Amino acid sequence: MLKLISKAWYMDRKRIIPIFFIVFTNILGAGVILPILPLVAEDQYGATVFQATLLGAVYFAAQFLAAPWLGRLSDRIGRRPVLIVSQIGTALSFILFSLAGPIGNMIDGIGVEMGIGGGLFILYLARLLDGLTGGNITTAQAYITDVSTEKDRAQALGILSAAFSVGFIFGPAFGGFLAEVSLVAPFIGAAIITTVSVVLTTALLEESLPPEARGVVSRRQEIPLSQFLQDNTILLILTITFVVTLSFAALQSTFALYADRALFPDVANKQEVARNVGLILTGVGVVGVITQVFLIKPLVQRFGERQVVIIGQASLVFAFVGLAMATTPLLAALFIAPVAFGNGVNQPSLQSLITRFGTRQTRGRLLGLYQSANSLALILGPVWAGFVFQTVSPRAPYAMAAPMLVVAVGLSFLLRRRPIPSQAGASL
Repeated sequence: MLKLISKAWYMDRKRIIPIFFIVFTNILGAGVILPILPLVAEDQYGATVFQATLLGAVYFAAQFLAAPWLGRLSDRIGRRPVLIVSQIGTALSFILFSLAGPIGNMIDGIGVEMGIGGGLFILYLARLLDGLTGGNITTAQAYITDVSTEKDRAQALGILSAAFSVGFIFGPAFGGFLAEVSLVAPFIGAAIITTVSVVLTTALLEESLPPEARGVVSRRQEIPLSQFLQDNTILLILTITFVVTLSFAALQSTFALYADRALFPDVANKQEVARNVGLILTGVGVVGVITQVFLIKPLVQRFGERQVVIIGQASLVFAFVGLAMATTPLLAALFIAPVAFGNGVNQPSLQSLITRFGTRQTRGRLLGLYQSANSLALILGPVWAGFVFQTVSPRAPYAMAAPMLVVAVGLSFLLRRRPIPSQAGASL
């Protein structure tokens, strides 16, 4: 961690370090609810497996619609105000989660017919709110590109990913242990943590986009998204991102339920299952931090970003094959570690590559487009994974994800042959 902070210090300590801790606290709050949300939906609010996994799809559907607009807004008014508003929305969503029981009982008492219970409806509403205001990820990425050079961009985005990983070290473990107090406690803890993140953003973060750089492109002159999509290399990067994330969504949306069925079938107490899932996911965060602090920079320097993308995806193929066959918690933990490594080197490299196709004024839009590709996959991922989980078996989503990732590896070999703009506008 000290080495990570040292790297950030030399880049732009007044900006990189605050954004690191802001993203850390935000992801910490999200990580708190990760081990518990599907189990709560199923155990307390009567959700089927498919309905529980759809909670992820609702969030990312809202983010898919909002992310490009929020990226464009941050290009016009600056990154800081968008970060503040998005985090307030997240804090409010966690408060809704914690009040889903009493509010749901009120709705059920009124006799409103919705096809689902009132408590489950509130869970969906909270996920919708969080998704609509979930521009903090895209905007944080745009902030990082503002304060880094082309040479340091992959490393800077790696530092941002490290903040994610550190948050996921403590978040799931914290949420798992809070679940032993009550199944509502993780949501209350997440609301408090995210409120702290809002305070940090307001107090510490300096704006990265100067006034003269905001809105300098008029609405008539603005490059439409369709023009970006006409570039075959940008489209290839987005396609790779979509395929990889579609596979990753299977793990993200079903892992708690998979652990309940396949890893801890004899544990009846859902709070104990949530704690165990939190501890396994904490291992993911540890591997992610090691990847971002010690591995991504030398890998990019030696092999280049496009080769690192292939390495990361090969790691994901291995991991998903292993998870499809794992029969014990220890084996699952061992196979889930390559997921953290693969995702940790894959995402920053693809993000760095796509930002080369834009200017300082359009990076937010490009990253919003990138996040939309992620979000579209994360909408569809829980749908197919939940359906396959419920109708085939708890291991089936991981078995089906492996060949999808093989396709992504093939597409990444094609990306190696495509020209990529450099800082000077030349092709690599």
